[in-house]
Amino acid sequence: MKYNMVYFDLDHTLFDFDRTEKESLEVVLAKASEEPTLEKLKRYKEINAKLWSEFSSGKYTKEFIAIERFRRFFNEFGINGISPEEASALFVKELSKRGHFLSGAESFLKKLKAMGQRMAVITNGIKKVQESRKQAAKLERFFEFLLTSEEAGKPKPFPEIFHLAASKSGIPLEDSVYVGDNLETDYAGAKNAGIEFILYQPEPIEKIDGLDLKVARNYDELYALLID
Repeated sequence: MKYNMVYFDLDHTLFDFDRTEKESLEVVLAKASEEPTLEKLKRYKEINAKLWSEFSSGKYTKEFIAIERFRRFFNEFGINGISPEEASALFVKELSKRGHFLSGAESFLKKLKAMGQRMAVITNGIKKVQESRKQAAKLERFFEFLLTSEEAGKPKPFPEIFHLAASKSGIPLEDSVYVGDNLETDYAGAKNAGIEFILYQPEPIEKIDGLDLKVARNYDELYALLID
């Protein structure tokens, strides 16, 4: 094998988080007697993304974001059929039920596993949610462990989570690679930790121009980068 250990981000890299988020938010809005309009869905995603970006910089905790995103969202649209606290609990419950793979991800992982590749997950996601989704998708078929930023004490892009992963796997970071979709958390975190990185990015983005990094546009390209 080219790498002794391959670490993966989960959402947007292997899991279809957009689908999971949409389905879960629709349940919350239905509980609040609100229509799940495209405008609402789009605005929630923007609010949520901004807060998680600030989490990665250490500004907010996951517990704060889990409720604050709904407080801001509800205030903006005048939603009062359910409290932000109730919405947060329901949303997390619905997220936890869903482990939808991106198209081609499951067969890609099966192929790597059949070759004897050692693999694990490193994620900033909420531990309770990710562990439940791990069970829903039967991720233990592929991964030795799933490590969240809660266990490491700091989120990506801080390097601590990568060092903890290396300790758990027993494989030095220089003999490993991290695969993720986010430049601010995944790429920066891998760079800070000194581990090789592959960007999984099906849709070309301008921000990678000038960056010295490997990019996979689909799982066939990713497989080649991991094996060849």
